[in-house]
Amino acid sequence: MRRKFNPILKIALTANTIEWFEFSLTAFMALEIGRLFFPTASDKTALMLSFLVFASSYLARPLGSIFFGIMGNRRGTGSALKLSLLGMAIPASLIAFLPTYQTAGYVATALLLLMKLMQGFCAGGETPLTGYYVSLSADGRNRGLYCSLAAGSAFIGMLLASGTIFALPYVANWLRLADSPVSAYVPDTWRWPFLLCIPLSILVYFLRSSIAVDRKPPTLVASRSRTATPLVQAFILVGFLEIAIYALFVWMPSYLHTYLGVSKSDARLSNVAALLIMFVSIVVSGYVSRFIDAATLAIIGIVSLALSIYPLFYVLPQGDFVTLMAVQAAFGIMTGCLCGVIFVVIPDLFKRTWGDFGMAVTYSFATALLGGTAPVVCAYLIKVTGLLSAPAIYIAASGLLAAPVAYAVVRANRHPIPRLPSDSAASSYASQTG
Repeated sequence: MRRKFNPILKIALTANTIEWFEFSLTAFMALEIGRLFFPTASDKTALMLSFLVFASSYLARPLGSIFFGIMGNRRGTGSALKLSLLGMAIPASLIAFLPTYQTAGYVATALLLLMKLMQGFCAGGETPLTGYYVSLSADGRNRGLYCSLAAGSAFIGMLLASGTIFALPYVANWLRLADSPVSAYVPDTWRWPFLLCIPLSILVYFLRSSIAVDRKPPTLVASRSRTATPLVQAFILVGFLEIAIYALFVWMPSYLHTYLGVSKSDARLSNVAALLIMFVSIVVSGYVSRFIDAATLAIIGIVSLALSIYPLFYVLPQGDFVTLMAVQAAFGIMTGCLCGVIFVVIPDLFKRTWGDFGMAVTYSFATALLGGTAPVVCAYLIKVTGLLSAPAIYIAASGLLAAPVAYAVVRANRHPIPRLPSDSAASSYASQTG
């Protein structure tokens, strides 16, 4: 059984890890990037402009998902995922060699924007495709666990990026004290994490080259009328998840330092811990879906986060580092409860109706419109309202929309549609491609 799913799992675990390492670097270094590539004296303005570039890259995601989805159908999933990996890795590596605003003016800003748009386009082919294929292939008791690993691999990348940024000043200081030849490049340490993308991407590319995934999965679309209901449901569920992830984990270090005055080291350390806790929660949630319906776990995560988000944001600036860690741990546990089963719940909405198209389009549009823009929206809400807890209201409001959707899915699962004969074909896909 392990051998059947091993090729799919290798794609999911390696691809999403590197994708999110490369993509998260700009977010975790938002303040530094803003100072380097924009002509502004205000840290808050630099932070907002930097996250605006980060958000703009998501505009290309839906186009990328369509392109790589078509390519996967015509040339095989392996070809699509290899090309998307290269498309993610090359721009991320080139950022390390970009001039800054001080030396090239708005040309530097335009080049940074171009790199992020290229990344965004190629990222549109990674997460939805890998999640959908793992979900279709991992039939049986291990399905939830395998899908949670596919989702959790993204947070391994985020954790790796966050840990790299956290360690960066300590490594630079050690090089200064050691009088290393590399110490001459310490002023440009912001480039170092992007240079790491080169060896990491080469490693993953060679891992992928040994995985022959050259057949598309069997179509599970039944010959019944397609309605917009699953598209809307998936968009709302993924949208809430993406808002929570980007606001509470990608943007959080910048929020803690810029708005609450938490030191950079404490903000980054607590974020590393929160990402680790969330990864554990994701895997546990996927495993527990063996015994509890995945949609039920999803509604537990949504409701608990929507109800507790405002009190937690209220406590956040009141306490010490222990309080900060406790609040972020709570964020990680509740968000992980939903994220761990998202690749079970969403593909189940589409496998008898819209298929790959529904999965790719709704996931990418929700991520682009709601996920990538969440840091900018949160910063704007604080600026307009003057409330440090304004992001909590935004997250809670999106949770109020997502909770009824999750409840509707739970009710639908109590009266499932009879299995189609083609459902059994999904489990054979991994063995065909292995």
